[in-house]
Amino acid sequence: MLNALPKRTMSSDTPPRGDSPSTPPEGTGGGSQNPIYQRYLPLVRRITMRLVRKLPPEVTLDDLLGAGWVGLVEALRRRTVGMDEEQFEAYASHRIRGSILDYLRSLDPMSRKLRGASRQISSAIKTLSARLSRPPAEEEIAGELGLGLETYRQLLGDVAQADMARIELTDLVAPSTLPEAGPDYLVSRAQLIDRIAQAIEELPERLKLVVGLYYQEELNLKEIGLVLEVTESRVCQLHSEAVHRIRAAIEDDAAPSSKPRVRLRSVP
Repeated sequence: MLNALPKRTMSSDTPPRGDSPSTPPEGTGGGSQNPIYQRYLPLVRRITMRLVRKLPPEVTLDDLLGAGWVGLVEALRRRTVGMDEEQFEAYASHRIRGSILDYLRSLDPMSRKLRGASRQISSAIKTLSARLSRPPAEEEIAGELGLGLETYRQLLGDVAQADMARIELTDLVAPSTLPEAGPDYLVSRAQLIDRIAQAIEELPERLKLVVGLYYQEELNLKEIGLVLEVTESRVCQLHSEAVHRIRAAIEDDAAPSSKPRVRLRSVP
């Protein structure tokens, strides 16, 4: 299952609307003649194109590129001497994507409330797992939250659709804030990926199947619904529950002082 995590990507870099700027916005410290920024311009554009095609037209490409440049500037500022080019591009990609997603969440007044609900779901799963010494059933999670089963399922769907971005297991190892991008970060990230793989293996069989079909077989939600004989919205709920369970399982391994912080993204 672990080898499936990096597979789910978008390939086209053609902008869906309008032309994009080729230089960093003012205030980011870059410039059109700066060779470093010119070198990484394609990386910023590529990540931005993957996100912008999923968004409503009122979100402009220029705004996302500006947010992406902010992430690149931060990545360059934190780059260490011992980091090779491949390692830096992986690190910078996380920073760029995270900066864009932070910008998108700032546009949605409901996202803060639902992110709080997301944290409560993960906390309930973690509490029940410790209390029961086994993965809790969804009925038990709903009860811990004081919700009926259908209300809990609806909440999972609402959380999954709250943000204007995709929830991916790869985002669980994307850094939000790190003291530095050095060897300790790289070792910690590798350990966290291993922990995610273990958490996937510990999922209930139906959720493990959803994760496998989505990430390894690269089926979309509608296609998974046909396999499971459930609606697309139900698959969205199951996928959301799977990621919440994984996040609850690895929270103890994600101390923000030295390790990448777990972050939740949502399925559109």
